[in-house]
Amino acid sequence: MGALGIALAVFGAWAALNMGPSGEAHFSATSKAPGAIVVEPDVLNSLNFPVRVKVTRTDGGALWMAAASSADARAVLARHALSTVSGVHYPAGTLDLRASGSGALPDISKADVWRISAEGAGTAEMVVDQGRAPEMAVVASGDATALTNVTMTLTWAKRSWFFGALSAVLIGAIIAAFAIIDLGRGRHTARRIAAIRARRSRVRT
Repeated sequence: MGALGIALAVFGAWAALNMGPSGEAHFSATSKAPGAIVVEPDVLNSLNFPVRVKVTRTDGGALWMAAASSADARAVLARHALSTVSGVHYPAGTLDLRASGSGALPDISKADVWRISAEGAGTAEMVVDQGRAPEMAVVASGDATALTNVTMTLTWAKRSWFFGALSAVLIGAIIAAFAIIDLGRGRHTARRIAAIRARRSRVRT
């Protein structure tokens, strides 16, 4: 029981430090494959509050990103080369990437399906709310160069997660403290019993 309490307290402290008071949970992966990066609705709309999508390109090149209904986005992307974010791992903070399709993606930024979009040089980010789910987020090159070595980070923030982590620290510490007290009482009782038996033994002899 004591070990469980210590483990709970350590995990809670680690989670609280990583999330901070804002309760931010970050998940990242780097796509090495050429082609656009896509975030499936199962990930993008997995929680009922906004998610921040941030991408960084190591060569400092142009980036373009957008979000649209999943049906419209799939129609635009067709069967071109994609790296799809298909899962998240906590507490590892990683994303699953799955490569599929072939062929360079044409300029899709002019399509009229995109609800929101953002662009930048070297880095770009946008916040996707959940009001239009199911949606897909798409990241593509903002110029004629191939899109490779791009790191994507998805961030969800909920302050109650931070306080939940602090609660885990408190509960774990209480469990560990009671276990230590109980262990101390058990040892004290065992010593008293041993002492009584020793006295009785001396009286009999």
